Amino acid sequence: MTKNALPQKKKKEIKGTPVPTYMITFADMMTLLLVFFVLILSFSTMEVERFRAISMALQNSFGFQMMNPLNLIPVDNPPRTENIIAPIKPEPPTTENTGMENQLDALGNRLQTNFVDEIERGLIIVEQDEDHIIIRFPDDSAFGSASDWLEPQMVPIIQRVGDLISEFEMYVIVGGHTDNIPIHTERFRSNWELSTARAISVAHELTWMSDLNEEYLYVVGNGDARPLATNATPEGRARNRRVEILLMERDLTEEREVFQGIQQIPTYR
Repeated sequence: MTKNALPQKKKKEIKGTPVPTYMITFADMMTLLLVFFVLILSFSTMEVERFRAISMALQNSFGFQMMNPLNLIPVDNPPRTENIIAPIKPEPPTTENTGMENQLDALGNRLQTNFVDEIERGLIIVEQDEDHIIIRFPDDSAFGSASDWLEPQMVPIIQRVGDLISEFEMYVIVGGHTDNIPIHTERFRSNWELSTARAISVAHELTWMSDLNEEYLYVVGNGDARPLATNATPEGRARNRRVEILLMERDLTEEREVFQGIQQIPTYR
C-alpha cells in the first residue's frame, strides 16, 4: 500500500430487512382501491337524481365521458331512503301566528262596527268570506222606482263607506242589478242601462269625498243577469234590485282575477 493511496470508506450497514421497490406501487394501488370502495359505498346511499346531476357536471367540466357508477347499482336494489330526513318546509305566516289581521278581515270588522245602525235598519248589508267582501245597497232604500238618483239618506252613508275603503288597498267593483221586468223609458232603454246608471251613481259618491284610487275602481251593469232570488215573487224581485260593492285585496289578487271574482258572486240559480 502506497502512501498516496486514500483509505476506502466503509459502507454503512442497513439495519433490518430492506423494503422491495414494488411495495410503493402496491401501497398506492391499495389506497386507490380503498378510495374507490368508499365512493361506491357513498353512491349506494346517495340520491340517484342528485348524483346524476353531479356526474353530468363533472363530465362537462373535465371534457370526457366518465364511467357512470349508477350502472353499478342493481335495479332491484335501489338506494335506501328510509334514513333520509325530509327538509322541513316553513309554513306561511297566518293571522294566528303573527297576531295581525289581514286587510280583508280588518276592513270587514271596521264595516261591521262603523255601520251598526245602518245595518240594523237594513240600509246596507255586509257579507264576507275568505276572498272578498260584498257591501249591498237594497233598491228600496237607495233608489226610487226606475230611477238612478240616490235617496238623500244614502248619500252620506256611501260617502263614509268610500272614505273607509280608501284606507285599504282594494280592488273595488261597483255592480248594478235589476229584476227581470223589462223597462223602456225616455232615459233607459233596458235594464242594462238602468243597472249601469245606478252603479255609476254609487261610484260617484264613493269617490266624491274620499281618496279612493280610481285606477282600481270598476263599474259594472248586470241588468237582471245575476239574481239573488227568484223573480217569480215580489219579494224576490225586490232582493234582486240592488247595487253591490265587491272588495278584493290588491296584494293577493291579480287584475285578471277581478273579472273572475265578479262571476263568483253568489247568485240565485
